[in-house]
Amino acid sequence: MMSQNKTNLQLNQNQKRQGIKKSPAYLLPFLLLFPAVAVIILLYLQPFLASFWRSFVNKQGVLGWQNYEVVLSRYLQDVYFTFAVTIFSTIVATILSISLAVYIRLSQGWLHQMVTVLYRLPIFLPFVVIAQMMRSFLAPHGILNLLLAHFNLIDIEKPLQLFNWIGLSFGFVWKEGPFMVLLIVGGFQMIDNSYIEAAKSVGANLFQVITRVLIPMNKQTILVAVTLVFCSLVGCFSFPYMLIGGKTPATITIDIAHRVNYFGDYGVANALGVFTYIMVSILAVYYVLNMRKGLYE
Repeated sequence: MMSQNKTNLQLNQNQKRQGIKKSPAYLLPFLLLFPAVAVIILLYLQPFLASFWRSFVNKQGVLGWQNYEVVLSRYLQDVYFTFAVTIFSTIVATILSISLAVYIRLSQGWLHQMVTVLYRLPIFLPFVVIAQMMRSFLAPHGILNLLLAHFNLIDIEKPLQLFNWIGLSFGFVWKEGPFMVLLIVGGFQMIDNSYIEAAKSVGANLFQVITRVLIPMNKQTILVAVTLVFCSLVGCFSFPYMLIGGKTPATITIDIAHRVNYFGDYGVANALGVFTYIMVSILAVYYVLNMRKGLYE
């Protein structure tokens, strides 16, 4: 009798499973995911695979390593330059953004309100506008050098030369820093005041509150901000092109535009693009692994 009941129960379970599989509701999750997956395939995956494949095809249509040989012989310094400036700008922007976000989170008063409004202004300016502003501000006889000369800090006949990696990093930080602040402040605002008060009650100073309460509890948001800014700086073209032009070293995006516009050499341009993919993928893989780890904690 008991064995017959077990057999009937198993038959009912099998029928239910088959019914679920045959039911249209079983396909609903796949239908909901299809638009997002299709957009990723059409706009990201397909162009990436096409660019990667064409990086091995030279102008004569022959497969080989000629394009990468050109990159390594002529543009390796620019690859290092792009990576170094991007890393440096991202680190500086992260430190300054966390500092300003902490101030906005913990302070009050009229100065706090003014800073809260002013820091958002660069977010809405495109890089082309930023480039024109920086050309006027950082020029040999621009606003910055004239201001420094007014206070006798420099000789105006020997001004600071800032149309290089220094000016490039300054513009990157000025443009992307506020965006990072906006994200990080949002994460800090979600931390309840009770955690901060508890830390202060056991003797924690401001530095310990920042490093042991605010930053650890907002780590994921900071990582998102760093990833977005790093990827944005690697692919930025208009600002480096307008600021440093044809100087050496230059960024990879300038080299890509030069190979396409003046030589019509899409093979070398795609090979240069592969190096940008590698730079971005390093941080992207770390970001995905970190986010996946956070889901299981």
